[in-house]
Amino acid sequence: MVTDNLMIKLVPEAQQQFSRRLSILLLVELNEVIGRRTIADSLNLSERIVRNEIEQLKQLGFVTQSKNGLSLTDNGRVFLSDIHRDSKNEQERLVLQEQLKNKYQLRDCIVVPGDATVNQDTIIHLGQALSNILNRVLPTGENILSVSGGTTLSKVVSHVSKKVAKNRQFYVVPTRGSGSGDLSIQANTISHTLAQRLNGETLNLYIPEQISSSSQELLLEDPTISNTVSLLKKSNCLIYSIGDATIMASRRGASAKEIDRIKESGAVGEAMGVFFNAHGQIVYRLARIGLYIDDLHNLPCEVLVVGGSSKALALSAYLKMVPQQTILIVDETLANLVLKEDTL
Repeated sequence: MVTDNLMIKLVPEAQQQFSRRLSILLLVELNEVIGRRTIADSLNLSERIVRNEIEQLKQLGFVTQSKNGLSLTDNGRVFLSDIHRDSKNEQERLVLQEQLKNKYQLRDCIVVPGDATVNQDTIIHLGQALSNILNRVLPTGENILSVSGGTTLSKVVSHVSKKVAKNRQFYVVPTRGSGSGDLSIQANTISHTLAQRLNGETLNLYIPEQISSSSQELLLEDPTISNTVSLLKKSNCLIYSIGDATIMASRRGASAKEIDRIKESGAVGEAMGVFFNAHGQIVYRLARIGLYIDDLHNLPCEVLVVGGSSKALALSAYLKMVPQQTILIVDETLANLVLKEDTL
C-alpha cells in the first residue's frame, strides 16, 4: 500500500495539484454554480491554469459545466464528503491526544486511526508513529534502546522506518530474558528485529524470564549477563507495551499457584514484570533479571505502544501509575475507550 507521504515524495507536484483541484471543488460546493473567471480571481490563478484543472475535473466526473458555470456532480459531492469526514476524524484524534496527555500528565501522546485488534493498517500507523517519535526525541550519535516483548511490539517494530538510523548508532537490548511460548513475541526476538531495522547491534539475554532469587545472584556473576543488564540500565529510551494480567501471567511462565494469586489480587494488567489492579496499584511482582518497573523513573524517555480495544482495562489502570516522561502511542478505538473509563 502506497501512503500519501510516499506518493508526495515520488511526485511532489501532486501535492500542489491536489490542493488546487480541491480548492476549486470547495468553491463550486460553496457557490453551487460558479464561473471560471470567478474561480481564477478567488484563487489568484491564471484562467489558463483554471481551465486545465476544470477539464481534468470534468474527465474525472467531479464537475459538470453549463452556460451558467460549474456545478458538482454526484461523484464530486461524494468525494468532498469523504474529504470533510477525513478532516473531521483527524481533528477528533488531535482532541483525543490532548485529552489523554492532560488527564494523565504524559510527556506526549499520538493517536492513530483504527483498532489494532482488527485492522492491519493500524499496526502500520503505530509503526509510523513510533518512527516519528524516535526521530524527534533521540539525539544523533550513540543510542541505547531497551525493548520489551509482546504481540503488539512484535508487529509494530517491523514498520519502524530505517530513516531513524540516519546519523545515529544503535544498541538494542531486550528488557528481560526468555519466557515460555511463541518465540516471535519475546523481547530477544523483537530487539533483534528492531536492531536490523536500525542497522544497529543487539545484545541478548539468554536466561529464563522467571527465576529464583538465588539463581539470579549466580547468573549475574556471569560477565555477559551482567554487562547486558548494565547496558539496559543506561538505555536512553525504552519501548514497551502492556497486556492483560491473566494472559501475561501464563506467558511469563508463572506457576499455577502464582496465577491463582495474581487473579485473587484483582490484577487487570501487566507491565515490566509487575501486575496492577484497576486503581493502578502494584499487587504482584515476578522475580526476573532485566529492567524493572522501578527503573522507568530513572530513564530519560519511555515510549508506550498499545493497540487493540481488548487492552482498554489494562491501559486505563496503567495510566494511573505511568511515569510523567512517558510518550503514549495508541490507536483511536482504544483511546476512546480509556477516556470513557466508567464504561469499562
